[in-house]
Amino acid sequence: MAYESINSGVVSSSNMNSANSVPDVEKILYLLKPYQTPLLQYLWFSGRKSKEVRSPFAKFSWFENELYPHQTTNKAAITASGTPASLTLTTSNCNSLTIFNVDDIVLIEETDQMAYVSSRTTSQVVLSHIDGATNLTSIQNEGIYLKIIGSRNTEYSGVRTAMSVKEIEKFNYLNIFSESVATTGRHQAGETYTDGVDHAALVAKKIEEMKLQAERYFLFAPSQGYATSGNYRTTWGHGFLGRIQSNVNSYSPTLDEDTFDDHLKEVFQKGSNRKIHLCGSGQLMEINKFIKTRYELNPNPTVSVYGVNIREYLTPFGSIDLIWNPVMDGKFTNYGFTIDADKVRLRHMAEDKKGSRKFRIEEGVETPGVDGTTTKILMDLGIEIHNEECHGILKMEG
Repeated sequence: MAYESINSGVVSSSNMNSANSVPDVEKILYLLKPYQTPLLQYLWFSGRKSKEVRSPFAKFSWFENELYPHQTTNKAAITASGTPASLTLTTSNCNSLTIFNVDDIVLIEETDQMAYVSSRTTSQVVLSHIDGATNLTSIQNEGIYLKIIGSRNTEYSGVRTAMSVKEIEKFNYLNIFSESVATTGRHQAGETYTDGVDHAALVAKKIEEMKLQAERYFLFAPSQGYATSGNYRTTWGHGFLGRIQSNVNSYSPTLDEDTFDDHLKEVFQKGSNRKIHLCGSGQLMEINKFIKTRYELNPNPTVSVYGVNIREYLTPFGSIDLIWNPVMDGKFTNYGFTIDADKVRLRHMAEDKKGSRKFRIEEGVETPGVDGTTTKILMDLGIEIHNEECHGILKMEG
């Protein structure tokens, strides 16, 4: 019998047979992941239930309306003319003529004069002094509010022309999120030192990855639409970044309390008086900095706890729940999405022959006869954001 090696003297770890030693491997596989997806968690589990989409085109829509507008602004100086002097509003000097009705009482904020609409056509509106005799003063500056505060009616007046805001249809599309996990028969039969790498664990890991993917999509998707390829159709819907057009504010290079309050003042003008502010770590640190300056430490020489932990931010206009969203990285670490949660809803495709399209796991989708297993995970989802003027975006410039 031949021996490959002979140990001489003390046997130690340096000369033992390494192939015959059992490594000390922790049985748990530690998966690194962000610990929360707050937007998706809210959409999925809040009291505001998701709603099915039954259109085969994966398009869903809703109608929005608002109260009749009460003011507009001028975009150029307006010179008073005539006897008595009046102001003539046109499409070239006023942002909206359509809101005015004959005999509306209009407050001109620059001069605090009360006027009324003495005549109106599709191309011009004439404002005369409320008493019909006094001269109106010219408007010198741009951006002056012309505010409707009532109507000028005589005794035994007839019925005024009816004016109302027409509803507008808004829409979005669902997006199909689809991933798979495939393992061979030998991979399934073999043993590993740690958990977390068998087929079931890989499926669970893929579900977590898809949750993060959907979270990013609902926040950052900038557009909506569809495309066709042969006999098939693909759709994509926008998220908050593509839907919110109003109340988009910026700061540079740092965020201060006044800028944050000005942003919230705009957002709270419409909608509920409690909103959610989802922000990245960069912006949350900026908020934390100016909040910390408002607090004084007790002059006790021994300090065991330092800092502030603000989860709710109160303003005269409403309250904000501050929530850090760890998936907001890259440039979005310095973004914040101010959301009126009452006006957001998850949409999902209705069931098909295989079951739920909101979320499902399909086992055994591998080609028959192959030596292995493939599992498919499917979500067919979209987000419905009502009244975008009730939401807002705060971001760092650049």
